[in-house]
Amino acid sequence: MQPFALQHRAALAPHTVKLVPFSAQYIRRDKPLPFGLRDATGRLLLAAGEAVENQNQMNLLTAQPLFSDESESAEWTRRLQAAMDVMIRQGATLSQVAAVAPDMDSKEARPVRALSLPEQWEELTGQLDSALRDVRPGSDWQARLRGVLQRARSLLQRRPDAGLYHGVYEAGHSTQKYSSHHAMLTLQVCEHAAPLLGWPQEWLDALALAALSMNVGMHKLQDQLATTDLPVSPDMRAEIDQHPLVGERLLRDSGVADNLWLAVVRLHHDASGAELPLASLPPERQLARLLRRVDIFIAKLSRRATRMPMSPVQAAREACLGAGGVPDEIGGALLKAVGLYPPGSFVELVSGEVGIVVARGRRANLPVVASLVGATGNVLMEPALRDTLDRRYAVKGAVAVGAIKVRPPHEKLLALR
Repeated sequence: MQPFALQHRAALAPHTVKLVPFSAQYIRRDKPLPFGLRDATGRLLLAAGEAVENQNQMNLLTAQPLFSDESESAEWTRRLQAAMDVMIRQGATLSQVAAVAPDMDSKEARPVRALSLPEQWEELTGQLDSALRDVRPGSDWQARLRGVLQRARSLLQRRPDAGLYHGVYEAGHSTQKYSSHHAMLTLQVCEHAAPLLGWPQEWLDALALAALSMNVGMHKLQDQLATTDLPVSPDMRAEIDQHPLVGERLLRDSGVADNLWLAVVRLHHDASGAELPLASLPPERQLARLLRRVDIFIAKLSRRATRMPMSPVQAAREACLGAGGVPDEIGGALLKAVGLYPPGSFVELVSGEVGIVVARGRRANLPVVASLVGATGNVLMEPALRDTLDRRYAVKGAVAVGAIKVRPPHEKLLALR
């Protein structure tokens, strides 16, 4: 198993999910639930193991009917009922019985552990994968997709560098659920880059939804190509070439009425008009231009069965620089958004140390690095945080994923920031 490749608890497909009512009285800020809370459409509101952060979030949750997936919450419900039965037999009052669930500390009750940030991203990626595999008329896939977007934005707002760290590292080390991991990292980069271009929120929402669904027309094939070394057959090539049009049609037939979202999916591989100023283009082509470049950038950073990931510096050059060797508007926004050395990538410092980027810095070439290997080649007992603005620890260059034999202690590294 690759580092960070965590056991996935994917959402069930909607035709196997049975939603059951959940009483808000059992929500406690200090007691995360071992299953997700959903609204009446099945949209995820609070992930399994995630604590309620503040009273405002609590008010939003308790102001609406809540539900859970019966298969996920059945064990908790059984334990709740058993605990209540014990208290009733002991003569407890109704108020005492009602308060027992969040504080069950019996030996048979399993402890609830809050999900780590990487686990939350993996869970979201699994939910995205489940939704994209169920894009069809009559399904609630769209509500689930929007739920994924809402949760992803919440994670990015709280810890943007940590999200990029996880996405970039996974892209370079794992090919599992390739299509969904690729879409999720593409979304992250778009969320960082698009606001720099001054676009309205309506455009940003359409771009985000397109980033998550752009490859729905070849989702299964993309996963297959990433994990095998089979040659691309003529039929596969036709599916690859047609997937933007097929994806747009599939989304439309499955209930998408947002024409901007649909157009961006259709155009996300269209390079026509690349010489024209960005502002001269209609909205769908402006958004598609950014999505196409981010798509290329992420693909180059990603491992596949047939090749190792490209150096982030080389990937940035190919995705961000125009014909004259300088970034255009899109390239400039992309560089500002992730830097030459994005979080999750490896670098060598002029000091001779080798480390992993844990955060973006003040400039594209000045990331914050956690050194893992000392100048002598020995693994450091404790990672050392380096600000590459300090000339002693300036970045000498990127280091290939295959050259790193150290398993980074991800949680410890992210805690440094």
